[in-house]
Amino acid sequence: MNQRLVDIEAKRARLLERAAHERAYIEQALHTLERPLGFVDRCVEAVRYVAARPPLVAGAVLLLTVLRPRSAFAWAQRTWGLWQGYRWLTRKLSI
Repeated sequence: MNQRLVDIEAKRARLLERAAHERAYIEQALHTLERPLGFVDRCVEAVRYVAARPPLVAGAVLLLTVLRPRSAFAWAQRTWGLWQGYRWLTRKLSI
């Protein structure tokens, strides 16, 4: 084999070794995020479940309003504030 092919093969071996080390590093880094990302996935699924069932949300709001009007008002204020924050953030990010 000529020297050029030997050099190419050596470089290839070094690159394969480096790629293996990088894959192991990324796997370890992602492993530490597995539980938090799993929690986020479950939260997103819960929001999708509730959003797909508006009568369920309306019933819960009605029940809360009838049973605890003050608490319902406090939740309405929080929800309105979150909605306004969301609208402000989406306007700022779309610019």
